Amino acid sequence: MSVHRIKKYGAPVLRDKAEQVTAFDAKLEKLLRDLEDTLRKCGGLGLAAPQIGVRRRVFVAFDEGKKRLFKIINPQVLEASGEEIEIEGCLSFPDIFFSIKRPLRVVISCETQKGRRTQIEATGLLARCFVHEIDHLNGKLIIDYATAQEKKYWKEKLDKLAG
Repeated sequence: MSVHRIKKYGAPVLRDKAEQVTAFDAKLEKLLRDLEDTLRKCGGLGLAAPQIGVRRRVFVAFDEGKKRLFKIINPQVLEASGEEIEIEGCLSFPDIFFSIKRPLRVVISCETQKGRRTQIEATGLLARCFVHEIDHLNGKLIIDYATAQEKKYWKEKLDKLAG
């Protein structure tokens, strides 16, 4: 079991655009195991590689309803429909929450651990999670969606994190 410390708001790696995975090898398998172990330990719904300091386009997401863990490599959103505003948190922003508009349904294209291209349709909370994690891979964070009022409300905690 390899649990990593999650990078918090202010860590430069969270703002970098992650690089495509080109080698589907033991190193990738280890990264996926590390992400899974760290996610299970922290109790979140999703975790992107940059959140543990790795600049690769990889994330894991847990579908609570189906009790299934998705291992997503090199994702792209193909379709998005509907929208919903919900309170959203992030493991890189402990105990801080923002109201964020996300699609109700997405179809993503991604690669499997073996490098095979596939598509996955997600709705509801899983769709929100997928888009949140893809944002991480692009250097976009939940604070980027926050209103001035929300930023002001959380200012003290945000300042401590960004330290």
